[in-house]
Amino acid sequence: MLFALLSALCWAGFDFCRKKLAKYYSAPLMSVVFSLSVLPVFFGLWVYEGARLPSDGYYLSASVSGLLAAVASVAFIRALAIGKIAIVLSMLSFTPVCSALLAWLWLAEPLTTVQILGVMGIVGGSFWLMGARFKTPEGGVWLALLTSLCWGCSIVFDKYALQYSDRTFHATYITSIVLCATAVVLRVRVKVEDIQKHICWWSVSALIFSSAVIFQLVAIELMQPGIVEGLKRSIGITSAMLVGACFFKEQLTGKQSAAIILMLLSTLVLLI
Repeated sequence: MLFALLSALCWAGFDFCRKKLAKYYSAPLMSVVFSLSVLPVFFGLWVYEGARLPSDGYYLSASVSGLLAAVASVAFIRALAIGKIAIVLSMLSFTPVCSALLAWLWLAEPLTTVQILGVMGIVGGSFWLMGARFKTPEGGVWLALLTSLCWGCSIVFDKYALQYSDRTFHATYITSIVLCATAVVLRVRVKVEDIQKHICWWSVSALIFSSAVIFQLVAIELMQPGIVEGLKRSIGITSAMLVGACFFKEQLTGKQSAAIILMLLSTLVLLI
């Protein structure tokens, strides 16, 4: 539980950093720079721990996880750039739904009755926030939902892959896939002079990002992935409300605030 909490706090801080940087950089560029900044950290930790290679059965699930993470990374940063941070992060409440169901069906980690109620509350709150219809006026919602699906499934593939690999190698491998997918497929070019303009934000983001990934990998080895995602989202939503109001002057209606509270409470139910 401690590692899940630490990971959730780091992800909340990383969301804030991404929101700041999204004002100045494109989503693919940010994804590439984030990967470049943390890859040496993960690789160094892997070498320090003995540089052990994974066993058979690792690469397929790990590769799928990396590709899902690449899609999610770009979609989420773009969603933050065009939408309200509180609304975008609220849509990510679908991640514990995806994680819990996939872990149940694939890894034979069943949902309890309480967890099912929590999932239902999250879905209901999300549709309430969207106005109980698919045509929502809020920017970034559909990109956030795509992010939710990819990240929700990716964490389950991570748990399966960690049966065959060290955490540090896995972090290095999936980060390499995200880097290649965004840099090569999207033809991203990084100019050092552009990055230097906000070097402090990039540095803080790299530190928080690497910590969030490592803590999360430890947590999912010990807990059901849906619960880890639930804790991450509950803290993320709370942080989004405070950050959006205090730093970005974002206004939420009473209905939107009530929907966010419902999702927060429903996510917390998953921890029982």
